[in-house]
Amino acid sequence: MKAAIVMLMGEESEERLSEILSLAETAGYDVDRVFTQKGRASRKYVVRKGKVSEILEYVVESGPDVVVFENLLTSRQTLALEDTLGAAVIDRFDLILNVFEMHAKSREALLQIELARLKRRMPYIKMYLSRKVRTEHPGFGGSGEFIVHSTLTTIHRRIKSIERSLKRFERRSELQRKRRRKIGKVVSLAGYTNVGKTSLLYALTGVKKPVRDELFTTLRTKTASYMLNETKYMVCDTIGFIRNIPLQLIHAFNATLQDIASSDLILIVNDSSLDETTFLRRKQICEDVLMSIGANDNLWLDVENKIDNGSQQLSGSVTVSAKSGEGVEFLKHEIERMLSHD
Repeated sequence: MKAAIVMLMGEESEERLSEILSLAETAGYDVDRVFTQKGRASRKYVVRKGKVSEILEYVVESGPDVVVFENLLTSRQTLALEDTLGAAVIDRFDLILNVFEMHAKSREALLQIELARLKRRMPYIKMYLSRKVRTEHPGFGGSGEFIVHSTLTTIHRRIKSIERSLKRFERRSELQRKRRRKIGKVVSLAGYTNVGKTSLLYALTGVKKPVRDELFTTLRTKTASYMLNETKYMVCDTIGFIRNIPLQLIHAFNATLQDIASSDLILIVNDSSLDETTFLRRKQICEDVLMSIGANDNLWLDVENKIDNGSQQLSGSVTVSAKSGEGVEFLKHEIERMLSHD
């Protein structure tokens, strides 16, 4: 599918652009044009009218399947852009959900994605339907009003149904967490998306499975174990983090994130191959998410992965290469040392 990227420039523009391009690639979009603009956001379109005209010219000439805005859009902005451009318009939130949907393999993950999508799109659906029925079914109290009300009622019921289902999954996840704690020490891997957490899980536990070099390949908790000095360590790989992670996603994936918060030790996995500024920024993003889910009282250990492609950037961190196995045995003993007081 052909796509164009639109981004309002600002802080960390280069990193933001690189990230949205990676998300689009993972989602299966072929990006053949990028539009950028400096300055303050426009209330109606995010970008200014001149840039919208430039995008419209491209849409008419090239016919992309979708126009992707790196900036988050309001429902009103999305509708205005779709009306003007005559093309499908999504933003970064929608793109992340599309990537999630590609990698969702469990019913729980699919429900979590559907819930986040419905809650996010509810204002858009309400505005779109209201405008549509005013045109096709005019008149106060007529069939148009009934169509809007009945559709929104159906969506609200679906949201409630999904929330009940996820509550059941949440209770099951809580039982699984209790079982893991009875079996041994629980160590969770947390970090920015595509930092190599799954590779590290396999390196620590000796699991032999292929790992894809894509964003958000892990949506539900993966668990494997290893023994060291007669103690069993349960290692959990969880969903990756990303900048400005939408609050709806944190709520939707609460059960998975609680696997991190309930662990004995959290390994914050960082990518040592990044430049220092990006490295520290992404590390801070991970720590902010951990604080938001109530994991601030847990033991934390910084682990720098991909050391074969970079160098140590943080004093006191453990350096490893999940790919080659360098430093993994030392990390195991450091985990043992930190948890020995229990």
